[in-house]
Order: sequence, then structure tokens, then C-alpha cells
Amino acid sequence: MAVIMRRREKLLFLLFAGAISIAVLVIGAYETMAFMDSTAFCGLLCHEVMYPEYTAYQDSPHSRVTCSECHVGSGADYMVRSKLSGIPLIFATIGGTYDRPITTPVANLRPARETCEECHRPEKFAGDLVRIHTSFAPDEKNTKRTDTRVLRVGGGESDIARDIHWHIAAEVWYLPLDKARQEIGWVGVEGEDGQMTEFIDPKRSAEITPALIETNKRLMDCMDCHNRATHIFRSPNELLDEALALGKIDSSLPFVKREALKALDPPSASLAEALAKAEAIKEFYRASYPDVFSDRQAAIDRSIAQLREIARLTTFPEMKVTWKTYVDNAGHLESPGCLRCHGKLTATNGPQQGKAIDAGCESCHY
Repeated sequence: MAVIMRRREKLLFLLFAGAISIAVLVIGAYETMAFMDSTAFCGLLCHEVMYPEYTAYQDSPHSRVTCSECHVGSGADYMVRSKLSGIPLIFATIGGTYDRPITTPVANLRPARETCEECHRPEKFAGDLVRIHTSFAPDEKNTKRTDTRVLRVGGGESDIARDIHWHIAAEVWYLPLDKARQEIGWVGVEGEDGQMTEFIDPKRSAEITPALIETNKRLMDCMDCHNRATHIFRSPNELLDEALALGKIDSSLPFVKREALKALDPPSASLAEALAKAEAIKEFYRASYPDVFSDRQAAIDRSIAQLREIARLTTFPEMKVTWKTYVDNAGHLESPGCLRCHGKLTATNGPQQGKAIDAGCESCHY
């Protein structure tokens, strides 16, 4: 009997210990997975690789959205896919063989309808968006200029959608001819009756075959225009104008815009060098405006502190990233953007046959 009791005690102990071990393993695995999906994991453990993207993300409109909410999304399917696709990146990071800069677009990014549209609803009519843009000249008075821009955002249900967001309400297919998706060779717009109105680049029509279209066409979604929705690398000029408009840099300091631009553009070989150039502006005022230097020391110091922050947002030499590295398709000033299709592709059928897609300003602006 004593032997049986001892064996029973051992069995109970082993069962209890096993249960505790399994619980610890489950909790540990859960916490590990949660940490791997955290912003800290993406931005800090992959510090050099993701440092530019992480820095831009922190200053972006989506800075409260975690990396995994966009890059992974919900559900076990994409979680498993993301972990498997990340394995080669681990070895690339350890071996230092990753791309510099990181290439875009992300090849297997989850469709925007499963991520972006968890918060944004493009079928809702947005109407017109008024943007007031303030800029400052690089002259002694930092002359202020303000202009107003109206964007015809529009939107609405597919049968009544109009203006810019019509593109996402409609069924628009396109054929990219390069990995960056900047060269568009064909567009097909699927009508309510199921008929496809097609547009093609006349200069490249010989290489655009039905088989190529069927194999490589993509359904247009949010990310085809808002491709830098979070990782936005803004230029020193843009960031300086914003800081001056908000009063973070004192616009009454003579030539502050000019001297700040000289310190930040072109980008420095290191962040330390960029910060030193920002600090050197003190010497400019000491030599050229001694009265300003003496009487406005606090304003100069506050302005230089903001310049240091702008330097942090624009200086990424290790990853060979500047504000010119990545194109932003939500516009047409710094990159082709809208003009990848508009004014370039010509209708091959339908009522617009033989005509190019309208590229007039009135399509998007008043």
C-alpha cells in the first residue's frame, strides 16, 4: 500500500509539474508573439535596418497604429504568413545583407481593404478638402506666403462615386510594368454591366498582351496612391515651413530659414554632423547679427532645438535614405503620381476610344 501511495504521489507531482510547465510555455509563447508584433520590436531590435521607417512613423498621422495592424492585420492566416516571410529577413539582418535602402513596395502586403478600411471607409462621400499651405522665403525677413488648395476628394458608393475617391469605389485594374509600380501600361475599369473599358500606353502597346494583363494585373486599392501613408520622409524645406508656421522656429530671426536650409540640405554624412551644423547657426548670429545674438538668445536656442529635431527626421546615411528616396503617389509635384495614368493612357474601347485619360487640373482641384 505504501508503495502504491508513493507512486500515486509521484504521478500527481508529475501531472502537476507538467501542467505548470505547459502553462508557463503557453504564456511565454503568447508574450513572445505579442512582443514580436509590437512597435518596439520592429523599431528598436531592428534598429539600423528599420530606423528611418520607425523615425518617420513616429512623426506620422498613424503613429498610434502599431506596425502589425498594417503589416500583419488580424487572423491566424496572415500572422503565420508574416512570421514565415520574416525568417529570411532575420538572416539578412544578422548577416548585414539587407537592402540599403529598403526596397518598396512591400511585395506581399495584405490588401488595403483588410487593413486600411478597418478605420477608413472610402465608400463614404468625403466631399472637398481645403488645405491651407504656408511657406516662408529664405530671405532676411523669412517672408511668409499662404495659398489655399481645394482637393475634390469625393467618394461615395460605386454607382454614384465621383472625384478622387472614385478610384477606390470603382473596380479599377492596372498593369504595372516595373517592380516599383511607377510605369503603368494598362488600366481596365469594370462597369456595372461587367464590361471592361480599357486604356493602354500607346508607346508600349506592343509588349502588353492579354496573357501579361491576366497574369500581372492588380486591383487598385488605397496603397496605390497613399503608398507613403505612414513612412513619410518629408524634406527639410517642408518641415521648416511647418515649424515656422507653428512658431517652433522664430520667424522674426533674420535669415533663419536660409541658414536652416543650408544646415540641413543637402543631407549630412552623419546625424552628428547635421546636429553640429544646426548648432553652428549660433555663430552666424554672433558674427552677422550681434545685437540679435545678445538680445534673442532664448529664441535662437529654441529654434536650434527644433532644427535638431528636423535633422533627426531627415538624416539617415546608414540606410542611404533621404526625403528623395521614395516616391509619394498621393499627388504629382515631386513624382509622377496621378500622371502615371492620367494624360498618358489612351482608351482602346468605349465612348472615350482614342482619347487619353483626362489630366486637367479640374479633375482633382477647383
